[in-house]
Amino acid sequence: MKVINLVILLFFLLTISVTPAYTCSVFQVTDLADNVRCGRNFDWHVDWGRIWFIPAQQDVHGFLIIEQAGKDLPYEGMNDQGLFIAIAAVPKTKVPFSILKPIRVSCEMVTIVLENAASVEEALPWFHKYSIAFGTQYAYPLIHYMIVDKEGNSAIVEYVNNKIEVTKNDAHYQMMTNFYVSDPALTFGEENPDWRYKILKEGLSTENPSQELVWKLLQEVAQKNTIWSNVYDLNDQLIYISYKGQAPIGFSLKDQLYIGAHGYDLRDLSSPQDLPRLEESKSLLIRPTGGYGFIENKGFFHAGARILLQANQNQRYGIDLTYFNFKGETFFSAGILLEQILWGLFNSSIGTIGYFHYGEDDENVFGITSNLGWEPDNHIPFHPFVTWRNDIIFGKKIKNVNSISAGMDFYF
Repeated sequence: MKVINLVILLFFLLTISVTPAYTCSVFQVTDLADNVRCGRNFDWHVDWGRIWFIPAQQDVHGFLIIEQAGKDLPYEGMNDQGLFIAIAAVPKTKVPFSILKPIRVSCEMVTIVLENAASVEEALPWFHKYSIAFGTQYAYPLIHYMIVDKEGNSAIVEYVNNKIEVTKNDAHYQMMTNFYVSDPALTFGEENPDWRYKILKEGLSTENPSQELVWKLLQEVAQKNTIWSNVYDLNDQLIYISYKGQAPIGFSLKDQLYIGAHGYDLRDLSSPQDLPRLEESKSLLIRPTGGYGFIENKGFFHAGARILLQANQNQRYGIDLTYFNFKGETFFSAGILLEQILWGLFNSSIGTIGYFHYGEDDENVFGITSNLGWEPDNHIPFHPFVTWRNDIIFGKKIKNVNSISAGMDFYF
């Protein structure tokens, strides 16, 4: 599934360069009765989309998301705490980035916020917890985010000029289109296309905005390539979806979450049919490695691979296969092991290993292997692995083998 989503995302990214960049309008407004509504136009050239309803699990909130490139890369959503988040494209700029933080791709932050936050103030720290991979580094969409809670608080989060800039609302409304509100002079290479922003600001400044006004504004800023127009009622957790200008279809988040994990194709909302249920499967990890080490102060090379299944977020289990070359003499090892991820940056493991054709031992021997090394928690294709490996081999003589190993993680 992840491979399929990656293919879809690559197609999505390749088309960015040949389609209009000035897409999407997002806004929020609070009326005199403290009802908070969010409006969203998604303007693009791909005529489809899916909505998913994902119930709460353990310590994460239930939520809905809308996407085109896979459920791990949503464009907008709302959770069961009345929190809304949506993205919009922005021009290229330098963004802050550190390999010492877990790495997430840009659209993933939508899900992270919906799972973990109930308010704008709870959402903002999550943007500082991760390094976000945008188009300037790894060819993921360069975007900014609007977050709104049911109390009428909102904030726009932007990664611009090597900083994270947060702009909070200072009125009963806030809007976001396709330029940096913290740096409007930074554009796509021509004059800032702020006409939609101006229309929204003028319309939202009315003293008592209604739901009808929200729909009216969405129509006024719609473009030829508007795929869907949505209105979110954060207090009652309702969403109304108008796909390609059709009559809006309403969903209650609470009712949909009660059904269980499921989704609908936005093209068929008039008679919605459940998409296949979202099944969580264990990820298969294959890690080819190579390294150099010492046996009794004499150097050797080794190469091999680990094939692992995910037990949970921080634990794996599987097999280790390694080929050793010690001054022209070779032996092999194979065995089972357990891995533990520590603090999102380090990898430790221990396993029972068999060593075949080992040195002076005519019979196969066994031993224990362990490692402690660096394996950053990232969700980009580049997954490095560097570790110190120790093998204790119980042959005619017990030998302690130390080496440095490096490799790459590949998920399937």
